[in-house]
Parts: sequence; C-alpha cells; structure tokens
Amino acid sequence: MQSNFTTQPTSKFQYIDSKMQTDASVNLSIGFSILIPMIVFAGFNIYKKHRAAVLSKQIASLEKLWLLNINKKRA
Repeated sequence: MQSNFTTQPTSKFQYIDSKMQTDASVNLSIGFSILIPMIVFAGFNIYKKHRAAVLSKQIASLEKLWLLNINKKRA
C-alpha cells in the first residue's frame, strides 16, 4: 500500500514578495519616526499649559492670603 503523505510540508499561504515586506517595514518606521516626535511635542505642550494653570491658581491664592494679612494688620 502506498502512502500519499510527503515529508515536505506544503504551504497553503502565498509568500509575500520580499520587496513588498521591505517597503511595508520602511513605511512603518517612517510613520513611527514622524508620529513619536509629534506625540512628545503635544505632551510637552499639554504639560506646560497644565503647569501654567497650576501656577496661576497658586499665585491667586497667595495674593488673597497676602491681602487678608494686610487687612488684619490694619485692623
């Protein structure tokens, strides 16, 4: 009895052209090299705006406290 099995595996998938794989990896790396600095820049700007808002609130509360202390000294 003969067996129809072979020792070599048969692939059901088509092989992707190596040039297409290289182009895809280059496009991906270019995309990340553009995207990552944009994310860092946006994060830095958001952080600066947050710190400016916090500083403004601190200054406002210190000015109120200062005015209260001046009014207490006058009275």
